Amino acid sequence: MKVGILFGGPSREREISFAGGRTVYDNLDRTLFEPVPLFVDSHRNIILLDWHLVYKGGIRNFYPPPATLPPSAHHFEIYLESLGELSSEQQDELIRRVGSKVELEELPGLIDIAFLALHGAYGEDGEIQQQLAELNIPYTGSGVRACQIGADKSMLKELMVVRDFVRPRLMDLYREEWLQGKPADYYQKAIEKVGFPMSVRPANQGPSIGASTIEEDQGLEGFDLAVNRAFFREILPVYEWRDRSRFERSEYIRLLTDIRDGLGFPIDVTFQGALQTLYHPEGLLDYLDKKSVDAPVGEAFIVESHYLEEKVLIEASTQGKAFSCVVIQKEDKEPIALPPTEIIRDSSIFDYSFRYMLGLSQKVTPIELEAPQIQAIRDECERLFTELGFKVYARIDGIFSKEGQVVFTGLKTTSAMLPSSFLFHQAAEIGLNSPQFLSYILHTSLQERLAEDPDNGHYQGLLAQLNEKMEAARAAASRKRRIGILFGGNSFERHLSVQTGRNVYEKLASSTSYHPLPIFLNQKGEEYELYQLPLNLMLTDNADEIRERAIAFQPHPVVQAIRRECAGLRARYGSPETIFEPRKRSNDELAKWVDGVFIALHGRPGEDGTVQQELEKRGIPYNGSGPASSAVTINKYQTLQTLKRNGFTVANQLVMQKEAFEQNPEDFYKRVENQLPYPFVAKPVDDGSSSAVKIIKSRDQLEAFTRLLFRPPGEEGREARRQLRLKAGEEIPRKQEILFENLVGASGARQFMEITIGLLTHYQDSGAVRYELFEPSEILSTGEIPTLEDKFFAGEEQHVTPARFSSQPEEYQAITSQVKQQVERAARILNIQGYARIDAFVRVFSDNSAEAIIIEANSLPALTPAAVLFQQAAINGYTPFEYIDKIIAFGFERQARKAPAPPVEEKEVRLADPLWVERAGKAPAAKPEIIEKADSSYGLPQPEPATGDIKTPFQPQPFWQYLLEWAKGIMIEAGRFLSSAVFLRNFGAIAGVLLLFFLLATWFLRIYTHHGESLQVPSYLGMDLRDAERKARRQDFKLAVIDSFFDSSQIPNTIYQQDPKPLQRAKRGRTIYVSKYRITPDSAILPTMVSAGYNYTQYAIKLKRLDIKATVKERVFDSKQEENSILYFYHKGRK
Repeated sequence: MKVGILFGGPSREREISFAGGRTVYDNLDRTLFEPVPLFVDSHRNIILLDWHLVYKGGIRNFYPPPATLPPSAHHFEIYLESLGELSSEQQDELIRRVGSKVELEELPGLIDIAFLALHGAYGEDGEIQQQLAELNIPYTGSGVRACQIGADKSMLKELMVVRDFVRPRLMDLYREEWLQGKPADYYQKAIEKVGFPMSVRPANQGPSIGASTIEEDQGLEGFDLAVNRAFFREILPVYEWRDRSRFERSEYIRLLTDIRDGLGFPIDVTFQGALQTLYHPEGLLDYLDKKSVDAPVGEAFIVESHYLEEKVLIEASTQGKAFSCVVIQKEDKEPIALPPTEIIRDSSIFDYSFRYMLGLSQKVTPIELEAPQIQAIRDECERLFTELGFKVYARIDGIFSKEGQVVFTGLKTTSAMLPSSFLFHQAAEIGLNSPQFLSYILHTSLQERLAEDPDNGHYQGLLAQLNEKMEAARAAASRKRRIGILFGGNSFERHLSVQTGRNVYEKLASSTSYHPLPIFLNQKGEEYELYQLPLNLMLTDNADEIRERAIAFQPHPVVQAIRRECAGLRARYGSPETIFEPRKRSNDELAKWVDGVFIALHGRPGEDGTVQQELEKRGIPYNGSGPASSAVTINKYQTLQTLKRNGFTVANQLVMQKEAFEQNPEDFYKRVENQLPYPFVAKPVDDGSSSAVKIIKSRDQLEAFTRLLFRPPGEEGREARRQLRLKAGEEIPRKQEILFENLVGASGARQFMEITIGLLTHYQDSGAVRYELFEPSEILSTGEIPTLEDKFFAGEEQHVTPARFSSQPEEYQAITSQVKQQVERAARILNIQGYARIDAFVRVFSDNSAEAIIIEANSLPALTPAAVLFQQAAINGYTPFEYIDKIIAFGFERQARKAPAPPVEEKEVRLADPLWVERAGKAPAAKPEIIEKADSSYGLPQPEPATGDIKTPFQPQPFWQYLLEWAKGIMIEAGRFLSSAVFLRNFGAIAGVLLLFFLLATWFLRIYTHHGESLQVPSYLGMDLRDAERKARRQDFKLAVIDSFFDSSQIPNTIYQQDPKPLQRAKRGRTIYVSKYRITPDSAILPTMVSAGYNYTQYAIKLKRLDIKATVKERVFDSKQEENSILYFYHKGRK
């Protein structure tokens, strides 16, 4: 059965829709359904998308197609709207580059049923549902009328009052009223009708878009900002724009382009009465720069979205426990509310980041209330579902107030479909995994559409066909291969490991070949323990929460009761092997109930070979490299030093121990500074690629970073965190050693970039290993170092695939070929197997030669839904499941061959002495004696030559011996140079010239100076100017003021500098030039707090540059603010 997945769309929630559509595309049960990706662009064109584009990190990575983008000096990423008003022909040309356009009337011939993953306009407002119904295509979710009610928040609130639901105090505010009236009047009206705290949000956007909460102490200014934000409107003073640096200006524009938290484009700018519509971020940046040059300081730009928001809702922010509850239909069509989830967060608004970024919020299911209170929430949710006519499923958000009332705050007829969304999270509580729940949605939706049109023969046939396939799938389930998915751990990337494990689980669960079992690893000192998890724990975002609940699991009576109510659904759509409590397993038990293991751990003990050793002892196939290779690649220092001794150019590295720091911190810092110039990179030796990686620019930052990584248990290092300007909640691990590296630069290359490149290994018939290298991806970043969000989160990924080496295909191929050869050589030296991701800097020189400087090798790279490896694999023709399947198959074949170190294929990569390589990556033909000296990978078993032309066994060289020989060679060469005739001859000539110059200068001064006619100049420093003038006249000197400035710490009119200086000699009547402190200061415009991050210390520095003193008048505690945040200004007694 062909399922058309409609995703994307014109709304501000299009990125979540795109990520949700990908989840549906991946997780549909392939024994029942064939997914058809139908991307809806912002002009509502339906596009049959080329399947590999589904795995792009976000819409802007592929649409508009990169080849059609106008040049952008600041590399702004844009949506289709930024191309301006396009004709139908121009739109069709863009579409042809990413797929094929599908007219509405063509849909019945392409799909059997539509799965709606669209949000907002043309997704949840009933329009697309009406169109599909007219085409006789069944669709998922509620019908047309229910969607229209759910999409209009204002109408929904009114109906809730009519149907006797509790509704918070509410006030509507229309755009025209706001623009024509006075903010103070509406502020007062909101206080009277709504009170504090109040929430402000657009009437027709998603619950996290444009929303703010206002507390009483934020006053009129906070109200004004919140309402303007909800209308997608900003006021930008000219002086504030002028005060921003070039970087701050471009970052401001970049934030505006984000349709989730910014205004989005096109943008209307009103300045000095003139309105200008700007489509591209570069155009806006140029406009603001030019207009602000000569504009009066008091002027301001009014910047607002071209797509106007007409109405804003201001409602009372109810105090209590926030919840989200999914309501579904049972087999008898009666609604049943699944266990409501409590959202624990620090802010009053459950915003975009808290909703969709892993590990940022804590979700507790069921909500922590007494059983009768939980039942009250469920009863009200079921009643709302029935009263408003919703079908199949809906997500209802609300707050259980302190007064014991259920207050609804939002409703979604199409819930977000991300792997960790409430929909799948609560379905797991009743024992349904993601593929099973998607099957439930499709089957139940088909039943519902048939109930709306009982005589529809087409719907009847589709339902009968699906029932038949479901019976066949149940019968074949026992023949699948059982794979344990091992994830979690205690490392910095443990939350990322949860996402990787969950994604691999879902890919395998939707396949026809595998039966996955989720296994959580908890490390206890040097040992670790394993827990087989129930589905609901696997879908928990936070690894720490999973650990706590697995160790001290307590079944909840309310959830147990709901599971009993859903037994019929589980019997029809679920698995008979479903468990509801975690089960502790040993390594020995593992071999009895799984056929193989997929290691989805990041960091220790998964990437250091520990787990691999245990699995090999028991003969269990696994993914990735073996124990010896993993023990090297986990260590960034050992990895690069191994490659360096085998001819690669790498960063200069220095590893420093905690013990050295504790013995003498000053010596510790000096040793680092003596070996590496600022700025340099500091990071842990053996953690993830984004774990605590910082660019250190000063001694203060070096001290802060060192103290933070070496801090004792229980200490958070708040002052060091402030010094490094870390984000709230940013985790920094404790370590025993730190790795310092110099910054790698272009070094004369015409092009320089950071890339990441994935690989896959295959066995050939001869037993040799073939390395398949993917197309490299260029790494972009929102800061100095790419973060986890940049790399792995939906809508946040910052990669360009393929890397932009050249726009010419032949030139690109030539450069990429060199990079791949060098990366493959590194992988072979490190004996990487299965799959990996290798990060590197690439220098491309004017002759198109390329040099790869390896940064690190990730032996178990992240496989989150937005991971770049899936995008690279797609170019090579692999879907995510096919890629994972190849990884698993290699592990099984390796185990079957019983060969821990397989031979390499015939095209041997020979190792070269590093001093003999003219340029990294261009290794000359290796000689037998050089290969004998080449170093192994810290004792790693190296591949034997397949050609058999070299018989001398490979002997590793100890590092100390290599270092000693290198130093000895340097000393010999230096001695030869210093004793050479060329050096001595030139040194003597230079010394002679300097001596002659000194003698001539001395002789000339004796002739020129007549000391008998001069007087000694007195000191005027520190004197008042008037006193100094009187003193000068008495000694026949004149004073002239050449400079003055104001210094609040000095006495006005005091001389602080003179020329000639005191005690020098000068002729009578000579003018003495002095500088004094001015009496009156210059006026200055206070700088903005933007670049200071609203931090008092940083802002005080900015004020000090203007010689303005800042004093702290009072300090208050505010849990919502970072420590040292500025809350108010006091000026002339006013707050």
